[in-house]
Amino acid sequence: MTSTATESFSSAPAAAAPGAARALPVLQPPPANRWLSAQYALVYFFLGVVLVWILSGWYKVGHGEVALVQRLGQYLTGPDGKPELMEAGLHYHLPWPVDRVYIVPLSRAALLPITDFNTSPASYEQHRKQLMRAGMPRQVVDAIYNPYLITGDQNILHAQIAVQYEISHPFAYLTSVYQPPNLAPGAGRLNVLRLLTDHQLIRKMAAANVEEALYSGHQKLESEIFSVTRPHRGLQAPIDALGLGIQIQSVSLKSVRWPKAVDQAFSAVLNARQREDREIQDAKKTANTLTTLAMGEAEAVVRKAKAAARRRVNEAQGESQAFSQIYAQYRVNPRVITLKLLSDALGGVMRHVDRVFFVQPGQQILLSLPPPKKKIVVPTAP
Repeated sequence: MTSTATESFSSAPAAAAPGAARALPVLQPPPANRWLSAQYALVYFFLGVVLVWILSGWYKVGHGEVALVQRLGQYLTGPDGKPELMEAGLHYHLPWPVDRVYIVPLSRAALLPITDFNTSPASYEQHRKQLMRAGMPRQVVDAIYNPYLITGDQNILHAQIAVQYEISHPFAYLTSVYQPPNLAPGAGRLNVLRLLTDHQLIRKMAAANVEEALYSGHQKLESEIFSVTRPHRGLQAPIDALGLGIQIQSVSLKSVRWPKAVDQAFSAVLNARQREDREIQDAKKTANTLTTLAMGEAEAVVRKAKAAARRRVNEAQGESQAFSQIYAQYRVNPRVITLKLLSDALGGVMRHVDRVFFVQPGQQILLSLPPPKKKIVVPTAP
């Protein structure tokens, strides 16, 4: 092509007549690449979109998860007619809008905090003021935006509770509650769980007094709402009845407090309770001290009594042995032993006598003798 153009340029002056004007050569543009035309670019773009759409059907299910595929509004089922659960691994489904994939975690526990009865005043203060300016009574506004619980002894309290749960039946979890399209995924099911928990909390709090709700009865309230030893009672019972596919793991009361309007009165009660606790502790310490002292004194008395008992027993045993010896001698010579015993008895008596009086039958004159330590003269005649 280049040589041809060169030949035409070289032969043009020779062919032209003398004195004629020289014509400029006209260069033809090279033919366009057909693969870069607009029509082919559109086709390539469409093929790329189709390829991406087809490849978007791949999805991965992690460990502890299962997936359910919904095709044209119906969940895919297995040969047994039950919903087909896709296990962990890489799977393929027809891309949207034909199929939709729902991945449900089974082994991961979720925590649902419920603050329906423990709303922060700052979160609704502006709206509250607007409603009050519009003429709504304050009691109605407080009941709507600052809800509370009523105890069995007619006290009002705010409470916050947290529910830990796992998904036990994925298909029931996905199909038991209608999910509005304008809410976040799972919001409908969580709203039902929240309402059921609120219902249980209202019932159990109404059966407790304010002392149990604030201090000593937290564990009791939690076990009545849900107990591991009784998993199908309390909160779990309505969940199973509705077929939500949720298994409760634990329930815990995070915050129980009194309203700020009665903060001063409850503070006084709290101080009185603290004083009562201190007095009870002091009384227990005093009781323990007195009990220890009394036990020590009792042990001392018991030891003394045991010592006296042993001494008396020993004395009795000694007297018994002496009597046995005297009795043996008495059997040999009764008169001598009788006089000896009489002499010993008189000697024991006379040691404590200041004066001795001798009186004979029919005697008119009383004869007095000096104490027995001096010489005693016994009269021979009346």
